[in-house]
Amino acid sequence: MSGSSVLMKDAPVKRYDRYRLGSFILICFAVLLLSAVLLADPFGVMQNPLTLLSATSFIGGAFLFALGGGRSVDARLANWLSMQGVSTLGSIIHDLGGHGAAVFLPPNGEGGEVMQFIPTQPPSQSLLGDGGGFACHNGITGALYRPLAGPIIEILKREDGLTLPSEYSLLKVAVREVCEDILSVADWVDMKQEGDTVTFTLHNYLFFPGCASLREGSSKFCALCPCSICSLLACMVAEGLKSEVCLDQVILDDTSRSHSMQISYILKKSEGVPT
Repeated sequence: MSGSSVLMKDAPVKRYDRYRLGSFILICFAVLLLSAVLLADPFGVMQNPLTLLSATSFIGGAFLFALGGGRSVDARLANWLSMQGVSTLGSIIHDLGGHGAAVFLPPNGEGGEVMQFIPTQPPSQSLLGDGGGFACHNGITGALYRPLAGPIIEILKREDGLTLPSEYSLLKVAVREVCEDILSVADWVDMKQEGDTVTFTLHNYLFFPGCASLREGSSKFCALCPCSICSLLACMVAEGLKSEVCLDQVILDDTSRSHSMQISYILKKSEGVPT
């Protein structure tokens, strides 16, 4: 890609090996965490937050596995692997009181990471009764978790030298290099900002069929529990522009030969770390 690069390229084979290794680690962690919940927490004091963390780790691992098969990976298999568990996780969050749109919070200082705040509604089905993993943000009570894209961002920073500039034009370059060159999830990515809205269009989106199938059954979960790619873009914007980010809408376009997905995010000045 022309222009100033913000990533250090390396051999594709090594990159895919790292994704595959990372996927196994995350999936094993999810299994161990779930086992610990069932065996060591019989009274369910921390069951809900730890179950959500286990589900998040599993989905992140499945997504990395989908990216880790090299160029020969079957696109249909990658589609379904990328969406594994998203609907289930969204249902769990909804049943436990989650509502509205998840908020991606920028890192709190140097070395921090983007966190995902999920508003919860009181009282009977709220997560509040468990007493763990909860926070208050802008007067709203909710659960604070690492987003699905957390492991992906970490690998991109550590292994590919990813930096997320605060300058819009450079951030746009970073987004395109990640989506087009590193992860290869789209042939071309367009990024536009109008006021407090940032819109991405992913042309010839690799996971289009899986995304369309997921939205047919549970479109409300797109904002409440964004999938790995929607989460990845939100994390990059939140960290780069130092802004709170909420997914506003997702539009799928299958009218042309190049299936595209348009994702719009609402930006808001960060109000600080939830307490």
